[in-house]
Amino acid sequence: MEYPDLNFLYVVEALMAERSVSRAAQRLGLTQPAVSHALGRLRTRFGDDLFVRAGAVMAPTPTGERVADGVSRALALIRQDVLGARAFEPTDTRRTFSVCLSDMGMIVLLPRLLAALAEHAPMATLRPIQVPAAELGAALQDGELDLAIGYLDRMGEHLHQQRLFTRSLVGIRRAGESKRGKAGKVAAMDAETFMNTRHVVAATLAMTNELLAKELHKRGTRLNVGVEVPYLLAVPSLVANSDFIAVIPNELADLFGKMAHVDAFELPIALPDLTVRQFWHPRFHNDAAHRWFRKLVADALR
Repeated sequence: MEYPDLNFLYVVEALMAERSVSRAAQRLGLTQPAVSHALGRLRTRFGDDLFVRAGAVMAPTPTGERVADGVSRALALIRQDVLGARAFEPTDTRRTFSVCLSDMGMIVLLPRLLAALAEHAPMATLRPIQVPAAELGAALQDGELDLAIGYLDRMGEHLHQQRLFTRSLVGIRRAGESKRGKAGKVAAMDAETFMNTRHVVAATLAMTNELLAKELHKRGTRLNVGVEVPYLLAVPSLVANSDFIAVIPNELADLFGKMAHVDAFELPIALPDLTVRQFWHPRFHNDAAHRWFRKLVADALR
């Protein structure tokens, strides 16, 4: 009986994930000609091009997609039932864990995750990346991402999720002259002043902005936007140098108080807390390394 060379499974998986022969070669630790040769043999075997040039990437043909889907299921079974038979050892692993974090997550959560990984898996690597919300599900399914962390409430029912913690919301405004040097001190503001004052809005705090806009709509008014910025770290300086205010998660208040001359204040209107969760695809739910990493994240961020 002739046994087929099953290395083609990894070639197809790498091509599907990287959409590039050169990047697939890097992923597999092979030369580009070796992967090109393997792809040529696969094309002959299946009687189809499998992957073709589409702009700057290699896109799968319909047959390529069907083959890649079967490869994905086969490798998941092999990794879980065969290769996974050896116990995962965090102290020995050199695995790279990829996590999607928002700008705020990069600032507040990433240092804690890096510290936890350095302590428990010193040879592992943490790869923080940002993926558009519409592409998160596919990135988790394809294995481009291990986890997505944030207050993401529209991720779909097919993903697993775990609650990590909640954040309350506070306001910040320019510190008064009598409070210079005491940034971060809670100050009072009445509801009418709050609603009439123009806000600095950061695009990366979309959920915060949405909650605020909904509550103001209930009160018969709209969010009074003075300026909308794409970068979170632009907010404290703009508030400190204007009469604008901003609504932010409370974890940012101390940091912003150190970055600029701003005071934090309790919101005069009630807004629900934001629940931060981690999300992952069912493909990796029972993977030993993935289970270990999810627990590490939960322990580090709770």
